[in-house]
Order: sequence, then structure tokens, then C-alpha cells
Amino acid sequence: MAFKIHSTTDGHVPPVQYLPSNADTYVAGQALVWVGGILTTVSSGVGQDTGKGRHYICAQNKTVATAGNPLGVIESNDTIIWDVPIQDDDADLAPGLKYTIHTDGLLMTGTATKGCCEVIEVDGLTAGDHVRVKLV
Repeated sequence: MAFKIHSTTDGHVPPVQYLPSNADTYVAGQALVWVGGILTTVSSGVGQDTGKGRHYICAQNKTVATAGNPLGVIESNDTIIWDVPIQDDDADLAPGLKYTIHTDGLLMTGTATKGCCEVIEVDGLTAGDHVRVKLV
């Protein structure tokens, strides 16, 4: 379960960029954030919402042993629609609302405060169901 490209509004294929990242283990589809000139994982208070950094989605499964080494990512923008599972049951989930990214970077939460995942389409309201979102 992770962020996956559903479609693009202008038909382009988003390029994979190789950018410096923190030393960590990354999973394809994991949401990352660009902070201070380096990619880092979304975590509590870092990249979950609109308050800090620009969002990227990891394009490879990789362990980065040394901070600053490159990691393949796709930069999110308003033309990319992502498919992502929801963390918990959420009866209020609806298109147009904005939610935060879970601290594992692989799910969308039900928290709407300062949300960066703008819901476009909803498949279901139960944990694990998928939604289509734009990262804003």
C-alpha cells in the first residue's frame, strides 16, 4: 500500500529525478518531503501537511547508507493524480476535502487540519480503501 500514479491531467509521464536523501530505508510509493536541501521521510510534524517542504514520491525500494546519496523520486505537482489507501474508516471522506499524510508516508489519514492530500475521488470509506488525491 502506497502512493501510486493514477493519471495526469495533461497526459505527461512524470520523470524520475535522482536527488540527495537522508540515510534511511525507502519504499517505492512512499511520500517524502524536501527540507533543507535533502529528501527525508514524512514523519510526525515533517511533511504530513502543508506546513513544511515540497512533496516527492519514492520511485524505488532502496537503502541509502550515506546521507546525500541520490534516491529516485517523482516530484509531485498539481497535474498528477495519486491513488493512495486510507488509514482508518472515515465516514466523512469526500471530494474537495484535504487530509494529511500518515507518518509512514504510505497512507492518507482522516486528519483534515492543514491537509495536503486534496481528495478527487473516493472508492470507499473503510480502512484500506483507496482514494485519488492531488498533493497540494
